[in-house]
Amino acid sequence: MLRKQGIKSLFCGLDSQLMRDGPFYAVFFGGYELFCYMFRTTFPSMPDELNFFLSGGFAGMLGWTVAMPFDVPKTNVQSRYDTKVVGSYFPEMVRIASQRGIAGLYNGLGPTLFRAFPANAALFLGVETGKRFFDRFLWS
Repeated sequence: MLRKQGIKSLFCGLDSQLMRDGPFYAVFFGGYELFCYMFRTTFPSMPDELNFFLSGGFAGMLGWTVAMPFDVPKTNVQSRYDTKVVGSYFPEMVRIASQRGIAGLYNGLGPTLFRAFPANAALFLGVETGKRFFDRFLWS
């Protein structure tokens, strides 16, 4: 890549990466906080660890459901050789939607959601457990 396109090849598809990551992380972290609040108020006796686990899993699934239409064109753009640094993303999104319909932008959602729950449940459980450990034993 570097030989043929130079240093700019390292940034190909940057706009598509930003278009996917912005909505994903907004919904992912916002959803996590909302799910934690919902579980805390709806099931006050639920152990915190279970709350973190379930909230993380559902936040991951929600985040990927929102981000998937942005991820499919991103993957196509970043896997092609002829991609520009900026400007290939929206034409690719339009091409997918016109050829396969809006459902084409959700291609691969099932396996992604199947992976998202356990991966993100474990992620947030680990983060919150680690945070408690450091708060209790190192920072106090």
